[in-house]
Amino acid sequence: MPFRLIHIFSLLLFVFNNTAIAQNSIHLIPETSSIRVLGTSNVHDWEMYVEFQTETLDYEIPNNSLKKLKNIEFKIEGNQFKSKESAMEKKAHKAMDLSHFPYITFLLKKITIRNNKPASFNAVAFGTLIISGQSKDVKLPINGKILGSRKMNITGHIDLKMSDFKIKPPTAFFGAISTADEIKILYSIDFTSKQKISPEMLSSNLNP
Repeated sequence: MPFRLIHIFSLLLFVFNNTAIAQNSIHLIPETSSIRVLGTSNVHDWEMYVEFQTETLDYEIPNNSLKKLKNIEFKIEGNQFKSKESAMEKKAHKAMDLSHFPYITFLLKKITIRNNKPASFNAVAFGTLIISGQSKDVKLPINGKILGSRKMNITGHIDLKMSDFKIKPPTAFFGAISTADEIKILYSIDFTSKQKISPEMLSSNLNP
């Protein structure tokens, strides 16, 4: 093999290996993750939760850096939102018009990381939340904890209104029971990382 061809082959192999090392991905753990929706009515408080499916939810991390995450789509089927009260569940699904808009989607535009420490970090995820075909730009606060060399947990909550997405708050008993417009979404998501979690992965992209 001519020297030039050997040189080109070696260069391609070097680029491939370094690209492979730079790539990483995180996997959502459905068994230990939770998303809850809390609300109130004129009678009592109510709660719904996401029943995660067991299919793989993987997200590529460019250059093994969370701050480079962007244009990521996080999608959940609306019928995965469950309630211990079947009547409430049916009314909520109807109010979200799942027959026409079966998915709830969060489109991540960018993420900022700050106050990163060896075992924890704070971040804000900027993106668009789409429910019932209506879009709203939101900021999701994130409190992150490193649970091991390849595992992390993120938690946070956001306050929203059903009317933000043109959803009419459900009622029951001919209007005798009515739910409030305000809701709170709480999330606690566990991820495993394909590669060891490094300080570079959680490095801040904000000026001190």
